[in-house]
Amino acid sequence: MLEHVFTPILFITHMIPLVLLSPPPLSLFFLFTIKTSPPKRKHRKMPKGNNAIPHVHQKKHWNPCSSQKGNVKTFLNQPAQKARRRRLRLVKAKRVFPRPVKALRPQVNCPTVRYNMKKRLGRGFSPSELKAAGLKPRYARTIGISVDLRRRNKSEEGLNANVQRLKTYLSKLVLFPLSRKKVQQGEASEEAIKAATQDRSRFGDAAVGALVYPAAEAPRAVSADEKSKNVYKFLKKNHSAVRFFGARTARAARKAAAAAEKAGK
Repeated sequence: MLEHVFTPILFITHMIPLVLLSPPPLSLFFLFTIKTSPPKRKHRKMPKGNNAIPHVHQKKHWNPCSSQKGNVKTFLNQPAQKARRRRLRLVKAKRVFPRPVKALRPQVNCPTVRYNMKKRLGRGFSPSELKAAGLKPRYARTIGISVDLRRRNKSEEGLNANVQRLKTYLSKLVLFPLSRKKVQQGEASEEAIKAATQDRSRFGDAAVGALVYPAAEAPRAVSADEKSKNVYKFLKKNHSAVRFFGARTARAARKAAAAAEKAGK
C-alpha cells in the first residue's frame, strides 16, 4: 500500500530536477503536462426562445444495408411545387369565372378551452342560419355558400354573426342569368354583369370581410349580486331544465288531465 501511495510523490520529486536543469522548451513542456486538467464537457447551446434543447439522434438509414434499404425521402421539388400550385390556382380561377374561387364559409369558435377565444372558418352554415337569412340548403349550394346540415348553433351571438355574414354576401352577390333572353327575378342585368369581378381571395371572404370578434368588456368592479350568486347552482338548474324539458312537460300534461278528469266527476 505504501509503495502505491508514495509512487506519485517520488515521480514528481524526481521530475523537479529535470524541470529545473532542462532547457526552456523541455521545462515548459513538463510544466504544461503537469498542470493540465482533463477537457471539460461541452454543453449544448440553448436555443432561441422557449424551444426544446436540440438533441438529435440521427437514426435515419442513409446507407443501404442488409436490413434497411437506405432510402430517405426528400422534398427537393418543394420550390417547383409551389409555383405549380399557384399556376393551377390561376387555371381554376379562369375555368370557374365569374364564380368565386372558394365557397363562403361560416365563422366558428375554435375547439377546446385553449383556443375557444379565437375564431376560424367552419365547414358550412347550419340550417338555422340559412333559415334566418331566407335561404334553403339546396339553393344555397348553387350560389357559392357551403352548407353543413349536422351543425347546431349553441349561442345567439354566433347565430347572428353568421346570419349577418350571409346577408352581406347576398347584398353583394351578382347572380348571372341562366338565359340571357329570359332574365328571371333576382338575376343581374347586363350592366351589372359587365361590372362584376371575381373573388380570388384566399378564404373566399373578400365580400363579407374578415372574422368578427365581440367587443371587449371594459374592466369593472364585481357587484354584490355577483358575489352572493351561486354560479354552479344557476348553471346546473338551466342544464336540468333543458335536459328534462320533455319529461316535465309530459308530467305537467298528465297532472292537468288528471285534475280535469277529477273536476268533471
